[in-house]
Amino acid sequence: MLPLLLAMLLGAALAFQGLLGNDLDLPLPGPVRGPSGAVQPADRPRPATGGPAVLARSMFAPVAGPASEAGSGQGPLGAYAVVGSIQVGRTAYAVVRAQDSSTFRAKPGGKVGEWRIQAVTRDEVRLSRGGERLTVRFGPSGPFTVTATSGGTQ
Repeated sequence: MLPLLLAMLLGAALAFQGLLGNDLDLPLPGPVRGPSGAVQPADRPRPATGGPAVLARSMFAPVAGPASEAGSGQGPLGAYAVVGSIQVGRTAYAVVRAQDSSTFRAKPGGKVGEWRIQAVTRDEVRLSRGGERLTVRFGPSGPFTVTATSGGTQ
């Protein structure tokens, strides 16, 4: 009996909404009590606005650090910058930004320029080129850092 009553109530509400159409004006956002109108209280923060530079910036672009040098072609990865990691299923990928601001993902064993990706974790990407080793750190472990070690040449 209750499902039938609820179905009838839902049908009546749907019919009422159909009769009203789009003529229903919702109240302005703000406190429930108090003066009505478009006046915002002094304790309400102003809405944040982002300028064109903020809106045009890639969400993968680091704020500071050596990875931003790589975008200019001056970093250790040349025209590429490792800017993060992502896990799809059981495979972790490095998120890489090219000099033209395009992004792509590369899994361990893949190449970024002349460097081969050895390992990807949530905090770092380890790369190698010949006897050289490069670690790009990011994420919760701290600021963006790049450390490079050079072994023998192979």
